[in-house]
Amino acid sequence: MNQIQLKKTTYFIILFISIIFTYINFKPYTATFDNKLREFFFEVRGEIKTSDKVIIIDIDEKSIQKIGQWPFSRDYIAQVLINLTNSGIGMVGMDIIFSESDRSSPSNMAKVLGVEGEFQDNDKLLGQVIANTPTILGYFFTKDLSYKDQKAPSIPAKYQGMMKNNQNLVSSEGVVTNVEDIQNNAYSSGFFNAYSSNHGKITKMPMVLSYKDKIYPSLSLEMVRIALNSENVNLIEDEFGIKGLQLNDLYIPTDKNGFMSINFRGAKRTFKYLSFVDILEGNYNQEDVQGKFALFGTSAITLADLRAMVYDLAIPGVEIHANIIDNILAGDFLYEHSSSIAIDSITIFLLTIVLGLIYMYLNAISVVPVFILITTSLYSFYYYLLFTKGIIVDLFYPLIAIITTTLIALIVNYSKEQKQKDIIKDKFSRKVSPAVVNDLLNKNNDSFKGIKKEVSIFFSDIRDFTPLSEKINDPEELIKVLNLYMEPMAQEIIKTNGTIDKFIGDAIMAYWNAPQDIPNHVDCAISSALNQVEALKKLNLKLQEEYDIELKMAIGIHTGEVTVGEMGSSGRSDYTIIGDNVNLASRIESLTKTFGAQIMISQESKDKLQNDYTFKELACVEVKGKNLPVKLYEVISLKENEPKEFEKINTIYQKALKSYEKENFLEAKKLFLECEELKAHKINLLYINSCDKYIKNPRKEFQLSFKMTSK
Repeated sequence: MNQIQLKKTTYFIILFISIIFTYINFKPYTATFDNKLREFFFEVRGEIKTSDKVIIIDIDEKSIQKIGQWPFSRDYIAQVLINLTNSGIGMVGMDIIFSESDRSSPSNMAKVLGVEGEFQDNDKLLGQVIANTPTILGYFFTKDLSYKDQKAPSIPAKYQGMMKNNQNLVSSEGVVTNVEDIQNNAYSSGFFNAYSSNHGKITKMPMVLSYKDKIYPSLSLEMVRIALNSENVNLIEDEFGIKGLQLNDLYIPTDKNGFMSINFRGAKRTFKYLSFVDILEGNYNQEDVQGKFALFGTSAITLADLRAMVYDLAIPGVEIHANIIDNILAGDFLYEHSSSIAIDSITIFLLTIVLGLIYMYLNAISVVPVFILITTSLYSFYYYLLFTKGIIVDLFYPLIAIITTTLIALIVNYSKEQKQKDIIKDKFSRKVSPAVVNDLLNKNNDSFKGIKKEVSIFFSDIRDFTPLSEKINDPEELIKVLNLYMEPMAQEIIKTNGTIDKFIGDAIMAYWNAPQDIPNHVDCAISSALNQVEALKKLNLKLQEEYDIELKMAIGIHTGEVTVGEMGSSGRSDYTIIGDNVNLASRIESLTKTFGAQIMISQESKDKLQNDYTFKELACVEVKGKNLPVKLYEVISLKENEPKEFEKINTIYQKALKSYEKENFLEAKKLFLECEELKAHKINLLYINSCDKYIKNPRKEFQLSFKMTSK
């Protein structure tokens, strides 16, 4: 090995040492990236079938609306448990807690009102029902010191194994249990504490927790243990902590803290849901419950028991337990192998030093295909390990190793070529958009000289943004909201081959048909606008929940000839468009507020459309800076998605327009008023006011177009 090769090898040795050092010392801090990659695997795999042995008894919106405010009277709970037991339910787990007495109980009401006599105590009634049904109660541990003297429920099982690593178990200072009349009648109970990972999503759940030097099972574990009739639970350990739990012949692998990784089946409602009120009223098929594990929980948004996981950012918490039970029943566990550190270290060694040495003997053309081949093969193997063998290995550090090794190889072997290319990219990335950079690399530089070209010009902004910015008075939060808005809007523009010219505060300027030629550029612009409106609807759901705000956008589109090219000074330039048609597109967007329209286009754009759309003809306007009037239209939707009520309203509206054009102002006003009653729209009021003007001044010369004096 000569000096040059030795020097190159040294780079890869240093890289290996650096990655291993980071892996050993900072792995907990990079777990978010590892989880993100594993989430991608889940997305690729998609949803899988459940064992059909677990169902959810759902305290849903329907039940709350029919029965009344939660918590329900406990005689309702008791009746549901009786109905399930009579239908042959296998076992019921309560992902809810009865920590306070039932205030709606007749005995409690009598006490409050000072009425003497024997009255039904709903808590005792529910306790008696629980004692005679296969019901396992739920409770939860807490760090709240006000509950530190509370006694945890007794568990009939024995947990065997001297806890050499007891400190690894999550421990709590307090426990919140059910009221005595209910808790004391239960055969057993399990906690339903949930713990999100450091990226906010649930990936694993504790099977056991420690409280006052005793071990307690989760609700899921206890239900399975009882179903298996296992009197003992053996904690299997090694020098690092717990490896797993043994129940009779069933082995449940866990991490050193007693957490089980969840092999999620899918998004919310992957499991069968039965409404609480339907069970109460007997409106269900008994075959749906016979022999099943049933979990009481809630999907009602108002009760806020929603969790984030790989397939869903708002899954009812009860379905997390359902996934765990289903994993145990199916036996398709996910777990970290006891030799995972050694496996990861060997993999990193192979992907840095060994792969680096291989790269040294390859030419520039071969490096990228080898990188793709090795990465695809490695992560296909990891995918196989995860979903066929259930083995979890680190996904982040091997990816970092293979990427950095490849980059170093490219830099070391082709530094001069790479450096020159980086200079070119760096220079033009500051001038133009990424789309233009790609075009520049594939075309002659003359294509960026100023030329005349027809484009479809797009302007949009957020309506009434000033009041919104005053409502969100934190500048960082305001910028965050703006970024949440801009990101999907920009994506929709790029998806349709548009070029984003600039962001101007809360406004966006874009255009189609430059620098690339797009035959149907007007349709692309309209399609992007419609998609942005739909994207905003989805975004508003999130903004309503997080900030209690709703964004409204307005869009103006015009097609015409402009000057397009790289413009500016020698030190600072940009690829952009200029011309009267750009100004007109901006005016059209501004007029959306006047006409009460969301997407407004010019006649020039409408005439060049190839697809079928539903339009609302608005008016001819004379905008500031233009001599000739411009006819404007509102884009309602694609023709196939036309709203049902539109045709009726538009028929009347078209009659009104024709009467107006014929200067039959009384008839026109009557029809515009009729339109206004059916659906409020600023354009109706604009025409009504104009009709009034000509009715009051019949000698006034009629002008079909409206003159707009403001910008």
